[in-house]
Amino acid sequence: MYYIGSLLILVGAIWMTINAAKKDGAIAAILTFICGFYTIYYGIKNFAENKIPFILFLAGIAMAVAFRPDLAAMTAVPAAS
Repeated sequence: MYYIGSLLILVGAIWMTINAAKKDGAIAAILTFICGFYTIYYGIKNFAENKIPFILFLAGIAMAVAFRPDLAAMTAVPAAS
């Protein structure tokens, strides 16, 4: 599930980058792809045009955080002795 979330983040970010390049130019596109905080800002600011990619981006973040593989060992129940 972590990898699906990472893929959703990538797809949403690329989609919003393309929309940013078409509407606002190269600087907005570069910032949208490189800086995650600007991607969230751009998605909120232009929500009408970026509804689907922004939701994909946020769902990917939620999935990647919820199913992090480094926390998988912490959820296991220890064996009974």
